[in-house]
Amino acid sequence: MKLIALGDNCVDVYRNKGEVHPGGNAVNVAVHAARCGAESEYIGNLADDEYAAHLVKALEKNRVRYDRCPVIKDSKTKQCVYEVTDGERRFIEVVTGDAWAGPVTVSEDLMQVLSQADVIVSSCNAKIPEQLPAVEELPPVFVFDFGEKEKYRTPEYCDTVCRKIDLAMFSCSRMTDDEFAEFVRPFHEHGIIHVLATMGSAGQIISNGSMILRKQIQQVVPHDTMGAGDSFLAGFVCELQKSGWRKGKRMPSETLENALLAGQNISRMNVLSPGGFGD
Repeated sequence: MKLIALGDNCVDVYRNKGEVHPGGNAVNVAVHAARCGAESEYIGNLADDEYAAHLVKALEKNRVRYDRCPVIKDSKTKQCVYEVTDGERRFIEVVTGDAWAGPVTVSEDLMQVLSQADVIVSSCNAKIPEQLPAVEELPPVFVFDFGEKEKYRTPEYCDTVCRKIDLAMFSCSRMTDDEFAEFVRPFHEHGIIHVLATMGSAGQIISNGSMILRKQIQQVVPHDTMGAGDSFLAGFVCELQKSGWRKGKRMPSETLENALLAGQNISRMNVLSPGGFGD
């Protein structure tokens, strides 16, 4: 299975601990997919600073292809700054400056590369909403992480982004089944086939448009929760792909339950290490 993660990269700076870890949604997913056995590739703009060199080293170590990433001369890697205490993080700021490498441009050549994947994963943090409709028309399964911010859930944003999304993931607070059914309704109306919500300690819940399935988490004392959702998504997607997932295909409850368990297993292991994937 070939997975391409399209979008952002950054370094996660733990100011109170003096640690710097490579990350970003797309990078984290690409690394965890490779660890699940996928042929994994990351595509996004890379800076040419020491942080980008640190990130590239981590991609090489984890057997993630990155050679098709544009390298932006004299640019800087985005820094996401946190304080981390007892495995939980408090966001402080994003540092981009005037020389950030910026979002990738989806060229005709890149579209050709993307069309050869089995799965494309992107997110709101890729900052390329206007370019995604064309990507979604390609043959691979398309997965999109909407994150946790309300600005990425508005009708206007969905009108821009939503064309042929096979799986949308959201980070949410705890919801009842009825609340989740109401939450997913507009996204299914936009044509999204599967809608998945991760709810922290409340587990995960998913709708395939005809049924809702909930799974409680496996309790563990975390070392670091960074990348928990990204690692879960990678495990979930890789398991679905093994079960014959194809673009436009609605997956049955038993297959979805197995994928939820696979995602939990990957995420549980990940939170025992520092950073988005333990470098």
